[in-house]
Amino acid sequence: MFKKIFIALESFFSPVLNFCNKISMAIIHPEIIKYKRFVKNNYAKGKKCKIRTAYGRGYKNVVLILDKKYVFKFPFASRDRDFVKRVSVMEKHVVDALRKISPIYIPKLELINWNGVIIRKFEYVSGKQITDFNPNKISMDNRKKIAQQLAHMVCVIQQSDPAELKKFKPNPDEPATEFRGWMHADLATNFLLDDDFNVTAVIDWEDTYWVDVRWGFAKLNKSLDRRRYYGIFMHTMFDYMVEYMQSMK
Repeated sequence: MFKKIFIALESFFSPVLNFCNKISMAIIHPEIIKYKRFVKNNYAKGKKCKIRTAYGRGYKNVVLILDKKYVFKFPFASRDRDFVKRVSVMEKHVVDALRKISPIYIPKLELINWNGVIIRKFEYVSGKQITDFNPNKISMDNRKKIAQQLAHMVCVIQQSDPAELKKFKPNPDEPATEFRGWMHADLATNFLLDDDFNVTAVIDWEDTYWVDVRWGFAKLNKSLDRRRYYGIFMHTMFDYMVEYMQSMK
């Protein structure tokens, strides 16, 4: 009873809290105004446009979405520029290499150097994040459908070893094994769905590492279960193991 009341109150006050959050972020990080001006002047080209604002990765980045064309990721001024550059360059290599083989679409990424700030510019892909769906309204069949798609992508990526990414591996000559390979380590909220629960794209490859994939699955489990999307992790892990074993025959 109390849980339902809390969920209802959270849903009711969410728009107000989001608005207040955007105001406070603009005050704390005034560079957001400059970032919006940059996008409008260089990519809207004087035309009427809509720029939406979002924040990601513990408020380390501000994300600007221009109409349904581009997504820009700007680092806050407080972040180390050299670190941001290293992360951005690696993500660019990861995206360029993996989008050639991924069974799920990976949006194109372009790096822009603007006054010493590295901006990540992505093509816009329509779809909803899983957090846009009420967890109580996703049937078990649709949870299994999501899991099957994610598992297939994880298996394909994990078994790949693109030459362009060897320099980013701890040991360039290490082969992929059952539980070790390339892994999107922040998958839980970074896949997009259509209304039929088809995965239309996987985004935000910043946290992609050559690791023990069980670590990546553990993060997926923790994130999805915390948000009450139970079952997706377990089915993803199971389908991954089945597909991996079949590929070894």
